[in-house]
Amino acid sequence: MNHNDNDVNCALTSCLRGHAAVEDAVVASGGSDSGALVAYIVPDAHRAGEIRRACALEADGRLEGLSLHEPSADLLVAQRNRTETDFLYREIFLDNAYLRHGIELPEQACIIDVGANIGMFSTFAAKTCPTARIVAVEPIAELSRAVRANAEIHRADITVLNCAMGSEAGRTEFTFYPNNTVMSGRFADAEDRDVLRAYLLTGEGAQEGRLLDDLVADRMAMERRSVEVMTLRQVVQLQRIEEIDLLKIDVEKAEMDVLSGMDEATWAKVAQIVIEVHDIGGRLAEVLKMLGDRGFDVANDCDARMVKTGCYTVYGRRAQKRRAGARTGAAAPAERWPTRRKLADDLRAAITSQLPGHPVPERFIFVSALPTEASLRERAALSRAGHAPRPQEGSRNEIESRLADIWRDLFGASAVRPDMDFFELGGNSLTAVRLLSRIEDSFGADVLAPDDIFTASRLDDMAAAIDAALAARQAGGSAA
Repeated sequence: MNHNDNDVNCALTSCLRGHAAVEDAVVASGGSDSGALVAYIVPDAHRAGEIRRACALEADGRLEGLSLHEPSADLLVAQRNRTETDFLYREIFLDNAYLRHGIELPEQACIIDVGANIGMFSTFAAKTCPTARIVAVEPIAELSRAVRANAEIHRADITVLNCAMGSEAGRTEFTFYPNNTVMSGRFADAEDRDVLRAYLLTGEGAQEGRLLDDLVADRMAMERRSVEVMTLRQVVQLQRIEEIDLLKIDVEKAEMDVLSGMDEATWAKVAQIVIEVHDIGGRLAEVLKMLGDRGFDVANDCDARMVKTGCYTVYGRRAQKRRAGARTGAAAPAERWPTRRKLADDLRAAITSQLPGHPVPERFIFVSALPTEASLRERAALSRAGHAPRPQEGSRNEIESRLADIWRDLFGASAVRPDMDFFELGGNSLTAVRLLSRIEDSFGADVLAPDDIFTASRLDDMAAAIDAALAARQAGGSAA
């Protein structure tokens, strides 16, 4: 690095350190031939607390098997699968799926979230009603860790129970779908594939066929887990709950088993209930009658995207049990910089405004503590090694160009860069089927596994996966 480079980096570092949401920062060379700069940012613990706490979780190794994702510019969460998180965000935060038909959250609400998954509803409830006490129940260990992480990131009062709910206490076998966790459950069966296929076929332009079957098979790869089972009656007693302002149940066909674990004394504590019901053998009518007989005013919805799946959401409320002071939608004041995306955009704007003519760092990396000088030098050296010319560079560029053309057709994007992400452009499971079809037409069959779309979602990474598959195929043909 020459003196001019050092002066530029020092000026950029000083600018970033002067930002209200930054506790400390350093700008260094990324090590590539392009001279791209990288900014390492320690977020301020008060003004960007959610980012800072998320960085601490990463640094401490408490996100094992998880990752951080921002489904919007205003929400940062620990999660397992990006497409699921985006789906849950739309359903819970945008579509307001649980606060309908008069369902409200009073001050100091007590909420039980049965089937919490990664805790998206619990997080929503905590943000909507900051004084709420929430008990989240999730039997899969990885997902319950995500709930705990999200409770810490958002400083929410969430007690996490790593168990299943049932009609009686004990242990049971549980089916876990790592690539499609929202469908994991105690009563999972072969019909689950049909449910996912039916959901995907509700999308515009969706077609049956081998590629759809391949995607469904990939998303429905399964593991069996032994999990502890408690009853709702036990949970209420152990947690010393006197009133349940909202009982939310989403347990993938185990809803009747969960309800069977409630005695009448537990039912008497429930003011409002929202439950996903799989209408198997007249179950929807049975649940509506069960609630009606206990004095609930009931309603039910079926999301247009779920119309072929037989899944309904049932809402029940008892006016005499509801506490005064409903505050649905009266959320806590949002942090000004709740996500890395929003803070990075603000930092770019600050550099452009305060240091006109200076380069803007290509990447902003958020950390709980700045890397040492030795670590920065090591990272730069590794980056330079990673940017060394590759033997197949020409073929890779051609693949990337052809793949970019496919992306442009799929998304109507005028410009597609190598660092663009399939899902950030609007991709989803249905678009993935179309993408696989177009890739097969252009490069041949089986050059990209369905899982690669989810694990190598950047254009350059996806092109690399195709390049590797074609090279392996060519090598195999030569050997033959």
